[in-house]
Amino acid sequence: MELRPYQVEAVERGASRGSLLLAMTMGSGKTATAIRTVRRLRRERKVDHGVIFALKSTKWQWEREIRRWDPRATVQVLDGDRVARHFALRRAPQYHYTILHYQCLIHDWDVIKECLPTDFIVLDECTAIKGFTSKTSKRAKALGKHSDYRYGLSGQPVENRPEELFSIMEFVDPDVLGGFHRFDKTFIDRDRWGKPIRYRNLPTLHKAMGDVMFRRSREDIAEWLPERIEIEVPVVLEPAVMKLHDHVRRDLSDAIDIALGLGASGGSFDVLAHYGRVDTQGEGISLMGQVMSRLLAMRMLSSHPRLLRLSADNFDTEVSRQGSEYASLLKASGLLDNMPDSTAKLDALIEMIEDILDSDPLHKVVVFSYFKPMLAMIAARLKAPHVLITGEVTGRNRDVAIQRFNNDPRTRIFLSSDAGAYGVDLNQGSHLISYDLPWSGGALAQRVARIDRTNSAFPSIQISYMYGINTIEERMYRMLTQKAKISKAFLDGEFDGKTGGIKLDLESLREFLDAG
Repeated sequence: MELRPYQVEAVERGASRGSLLLAMTMGSGKTATAIRTVRRLRRERKVDHGVIFALKSTKWQWEREIRRWDPRATVQVLDGDRVARHFALRRAPQYHYTILHYQCLIHDWDVIKECLPTDFIVLDECTAIKGFTSKTSKRAKALGKHSDYRYGLSGQPVENRPEELFSIMEFVDPDVLGGFHRFDKTFIDRDRWGKPIRYRNLPTLHKAMGDVMFRRSREDIAEWLPERIEIEVPVVLEPAVMKLHDHVRRDLSDAIDIALGLGASGGSFDVLAHYGRVDTQGEGISLMGQVMSRLLAMRMLSSHPRLLRLSADNFDTEVSRQGSEYASLLKASGLLDNMPDSTAKLDALIEMIEDILDSDPLHKVVVFSYFKPMLAMIAARLKAPHVLITGEVTGRNRDVAIQRFNNDPRTRIFLSSDAGAYGVDLNQGSHLISYDLPWSGGALAQRVARIDRTNSAFPSIQISYMYGINTIEERMYRMLTQKAKISKAFLDGEFDGKTGGIKLDLESLREFLDAG
């Protein structure tokens, strides 16, 4: 097995430099590149035993790839209960590779500090440390201080904000960008509330990252990737659904008016606070909950009104109140009565899938939905054999599902929540459909990358984005398109001066509601 020329170049850079942000586009073979880098270092007697931190769901895939690209190496995967994990950690010096999931940094830190060899450290999907304050981030960086060979892997290290890149670089090579105060003053203009209003000096940032970041965009390696055809699938939802959507939108508008009246618009109130920023003022937290519950209700309606009914039922019957209180209020008001059992959007999805499968016996379809109950509804309508992945599926069973989709010609549909959007190689997929959309631009890019890969079985692939016309989903799609521009600006130096600081805060959401 041979690496492609750009991978060979990345191995050379990583082995000679000692620390590297491997930011090649998703689907380009970062895993194989990292393994071959370690293999070279071991042959040069620069390293012997080290560690790979991966998502819990991708540990077994890493083991499989190590056996493929470094077959003489010994490898163990930490799994099981606390006793089993600690036993494996104490045996780590006997293995060339020890594979852990990031949560071990929380639960097994004392044993990790004592026993884990750190000749090299690889952080797969290193956006796991994009936050400054999390224990995971702090401990990964503390561990990195004991290693001369540190590698961060991510096809999109900037998912939502450029500060994420700075946090990752604190692990990879903290000397490159210096302290955060200098980084912030140099590259980010903020308003008086601290909200980014534009980004500047990006060519300087791109130059500073030049040596420590090995970046290859999709355009750079296009000759090895399939042609990507992207289409929007706007759907007209039923009048009853849109009537309720508009009712919720008015409720959301009222909640925003209250928040704006309390002075929350100055950047301190961020609708996307669940990506790391939290309003610590008591009233702010209550307002945040009201805004988010209404946004969630609109998203559920756009996917299927039954989701709102299920959420309301869960809140009414579960002791833990796992459903939505707002959905429960809608139910009690009778507003969820007479909602359609089938919707135009779900019907359109099923028709798309059937047309794709009928058009070519080799075609296979990957479908993503943010909502797990939605996946069950989709599965109930399918005629062809399929597999399904959510966060509840174990790593081993997840791997079985992936292998079945890729290797069994009868299994032609792969259903997944965003838990299946990371580290999954679905190279037999010809079509990918996002039935609904995540908030994060990085999460959407991860979905696409499951079939947009250098080892794709097809010369061209089709990516479809579904959304309800004049719904919150349409706004999300436009916002995610702009977020992709932010990431491209910071990673590839392409910036037009107008796409910085895009966030779904109260003011931008108010503009969207008024426009509707």
